[in-house]
Amino acid sequence: MAYRHLVIRNPSRLSTKDEQLLIHQDETIRIPLEDVCTITLEDPAITITSALLSKCTEYQVEVILCDHKRMPSGVIQTFNQHSRQKEVLELQLKLPKPLIKRIWQKIVIRKLENQAHCLQLLNKGEEANRLFAISRSVESGDRSNREAYGAKVYFTSAFGDGFQRREENTRNVALNYGYSIMRSLVARALVRYGFNPCFGVFHDSQTNAFNLADDFMEPLRAFVDVIVAMNVKEDDHWGAEIRQKLFEILNIEAIWNGEKQSITNGVDKMIKSYATACRQTDASLLTLPELVNINTHTYE
Repeated sequence: MAYRHLVIRNPSRLSTKDEQLLIHQDETIRIPLEDVCTITLEDPAITITSALLSKCTEYQVEVILCDHKRMPSGVIQTFNQHSRQKEVLELQLKLPKPLIKRIWQKIVIRKLENQAHCLQLLNKGEEANRLFAISRSVESGDRSNREAYGAKVYFTSAFGDGFQRREENTRNVALNYGYSIMRSLVARALVRYGFNPCFGVFHDSQTNAFNLADDFMEPLRAFVDVIVAMNVKEDDHWGAEIRQKLFEILNIEAIWNGEKQSITNGVDKMIKSYATACRQTDASLLTLPELVNINTHTYE
């Protein structure tokens, strides 16, 4: 299974030979394509061959493009490579509403629980207990909007009174960057399992091509939040060191149905479980991540 997330920050030429990615800089670096999960291109002076782009789609490597601020601005993904693409799309479009509501309830509960775990890691136990209590009151479809209520408690507890998500500062830039990475990883997994990311469970924007990815990244947001809260201040310089710290989140260890997995491998497990839950119309089969620590997962 692919596990490497590559970030190219300097002028380079990327090509392919013998099923490997070749990174031509002062020296040529060779990496097996089967090991690569994502490639992020930060520098505007990077060139990439069409042969490599074709190989990336073959190996389901997601290529993330960045703008002049080095923020993710676009994604190159595989297109309809699942063996039963039409079958999965029909399944996706015909999901019964009770199942959809139960799935969203489960997502919101785990999102609130992970936010509570985040506050525990930030030594804010009293506020964490409030979020745990809110998570226990989430109804089917989150009819009473416990998600929004919990957010009011959570963000001021994690980032301080007066914190506003819409303000332009390094902390918010870091949050947006981390969320974009997570969103891309989830979108990659959805496409691998034949889902169309624009048809969401809860998110339903007509202008959003990644509604379903936005649904399933909700329980993952707290992993970004805790790293940003611990490592980034509002007036810090937005540079490569912070971006590197955010990419390391993809290898944080999480608990997926009692099993320790990195975020990278666990997201694939999550979307696979969603496919099973849809086919068997049973929301209890959905596997979502539990934030327990910020340790890097080690492979035995």
